[in-house]
Amino acid sequence: MKSNKGITLTSLVIYIIVATIVISIMAMVSSFFFSNMNLVKDQDQYAVEFNKFNMFFITDIKNNTKAQVESNKITLEDGTIYEYKQNEEKIYRNNTEIAKEINTANFASSTYTIPNTSTIKNLITIQMSIGKNKNFNKTIEYVLKYW
Repeated sequence: MKSNKGITLTSLVIYIIVATIVISIMAMVSSFFFSNMNLVKDQDQYAVEFNKFNMFFITDIKNNTKAQVESNKITLEDGTIYEYKQNEEKIYRNNTEIAKEINTANFASSTYTIPNTSTIKNLITIQMSIGKNKNFNKTIEYVLKYW
């Protein structure tokens, strides 16, 4: 009698194909994971620049009721000036650098009337992209002091 211990050539080929597919899938998942981790790591660096700008801007916005807004410059009622200089990729507050590596910064103003009241709020909208690949984008509306 012949012993049937072992594997056939067909089953060996199937095992190799399955192992190759599993290894390929693991390599793709690993590649996507590490490329996304690099994006997240870079965003941390750019969030700091946005937070520096945001810290100064919120303080000034809450102390002023009016602002003159241009596409790259905001002049507040108390004389504080925020200016984005595209050629330097920086935002300045009264000629002092507060944020760097800013790819784009657009400022716009608008008003909002609260329904069923006569309260009108002045808004400033800022669209900003930060970083080498513009991978940190923010659009925020700030409300000027209205009371």
